[in-house]
Amino acid sequence: MKLASIAGLSLFVAGLAGPVAAQPADMNKTLHTYFEAPESGFDPAKYSDHYSGEVNSSIFESLLAYDYLARPQTLVPRLSDLPQVLDDGKTFIFKIRPGIYFADDPVFKGKKREVVATDVIYTIQRIVDPNSRGAPWDFMFKGKVIGLDEKIEAAKNKPFDFDKPIEGLKALDKYTVQIKLKRTDYNLPYIMAAPATGVVAREAIEAYGENSEAHPVGTGPYMLKSWQRRNRIILVANPNYRGFQYKPVSGPGIEVDQAIAKQLEGKTFPRIGTIDIRVIETPQASWLSFQSAQLDIHPRLGNNYSKIVAPGNELSPKYKEMGWRYFREAEADITYYMFNMDDKVVGGNSLERIALRRAIALSYNQAKELSIIRNGQGLPAQSPLAPQINGYDPNFKNVLGRYSPSRGNALLDKFGYKDCDGDGLREQPGCKPLTITYMASTGADGRDQEELLLKGFGAIGIKLEIVKMNFSDLLKNRQSGTYQFAGGAWGQDYPDAENFMQLLYGPNAGPVNESRFRNKDFDKLYEQIAAEPQSEARNERLRQMSRIVAAYVPWIYNVNRIRTHIAHPWVSGYKPHPDNMPHWYYLDVDVEKQRAATSK
Repeated sequence: MKLASIAGLSLFVAGLAGPVAAQPADMNKTLHTYFEAPESGFDPAKYSDHYSGEVNSSIFESLLAYDYLARPQTLVPRLSDLPQVLDDGKTFIFKIRPGIYFADDPVFKGKKREVVATDVIYTIQRIVDPNSRGAPWDFMFKGKVIGLDEKIEAAKNKPFDFDKPIEGLKALDKYTVQIKLKRTDYNLPYIMAAPATGVVAREAIEAYGENSEAHPVGTGPYMLKSWQRRNRIILVANPNYRGFQYKPVSGPGIEVDQAIAKQLEGKTFPRIGTIDIRVIETPQASWLSFQSAQLDIHPRLGNNYSKIVAPGNELSPKYKEMGWRYFREAEADITYYMFNMDDKVVGGNSLERIALRRAIALSYNQAKELSIIRNGQGLPAQSPLAPQINGYDPNFKNVLGRYSPSRGNALLDKFGYKDCDGDGLREQPGCKPLTITYMASTGADGRDQEELLLKGFGAIGIKLEIVKMNFSDLLKNRQSGTYQFAGGAWGQDYPDAENFMQLLYGPNAGPVNESRFRNKDFDKLYEQIAAEPQSEARNERLRQMSRIVAAYVPWIYNVNRIRTHIAHPWVSGYKPHPDNMPHWYYLDVDVEKQRAATSK
């Protein structure tokens, strides 16, 4: 049967129109934007940081995509048509659209290289290959595709065997891919829209080897022109790109921003020849860059500057007169503090360790972070889930999440965390030294959060040390488990609760489940919700999973962020998407207005 609204998914055949006569983007047009933290590299299988993903989403294309303006998020065709679904959600058949080509690259020896079914099979296998920097995205397919786990296991001791056929991944013909699963998974179409599943060419990956991250070769609207690591990235329009015209989806319950749709109407995309991305790690510097028109758009404005731009959450008259465009919305993400559950001091499930983590959670003042540090730019996170995804319950409350240092101190007293040497700080049971190390990034302005943590730890008599490093190194330490206590954040890869709960699933312990939380009851519930469609029974299982996490405290929930985004008046087509990807290829700039602003 055709996948139209199975299991509550929203999918429509309209959206990105079929290929049109390719119209080269105007190379005289440049969009200037920024990242607030450094990227890692541009190989979809190797890197999981958000900023690398933003670039990858414009260089590589997945089989499916989300309609740009439709809310709620709605899947549409991209490299393939929407899939056929058989066997109650255990078999999916994708038909790749003929005539889609990779960007020109020397590895193709002067020939046009068309995307075919075997490229999709190779791409999926690279995602689970442990040699792909530990396979940070393997949770998308591991344990699901028939025959794939055996290849993963074999690759722990030798190179991955990409050529050995398996039942779960087959090319039925040149353009047809069949994926067969061990169990029902109605999220697979969502997975095939995630940037990590962007299709790659095997000959390009093998030719560039360990340096594949610096030589991305995809089918998307842009190509990498230059890369100054952790400083500047320049993308240019891909002359091989087929071009497209936007036609919004329609259907019951779907809303489309008609004002933006009007700006896109009749245009062939992409319009802009160059995307110039600077890494600007301090909110003040990015704000000043936007004010001086060095940036054309400013996604994710810093909390302090959000209040300046839009006091009372409405754009200031001063900036309205200047023609600025303003967007404020809750993102499909969550921020949290996490404990390394393998650590000998804060990890484990003995009663005294659970008591320690609960006491620390009770010392965290979520309300103060929201009201003072974030200036109201967020919602108090109550569970591992985020708004705008299937399964999120806005009425669910974490009953163990109340700020109460007095209760924290009582817990610590009861379980033997005492001040043995009279210095005002507690030791572990048995009077062993107790210091907790918090690992943080040097880039973002996190001083207020750090001071809030220090004050909370001080209120329960625990010594906290803060160690800072650049974001890329912080990510490596978290994924390898060489940390004790750290901050984390997760934005949707696909808009379903399973994508968030897998962060705490025991078999994912490692680069995905960075807290290394393992709980048999949680895991059993996860396996149930991962194989069933949306329902109230599923939602109740999700709430039970949230209660388990609250009880064992591998995470301390921070906030679901509300983000402010602004754009100058010479930029058209701009609208933030819940998937938190940039979608630069829908934008256009009025060059004359842009030049006039920058020449002032």
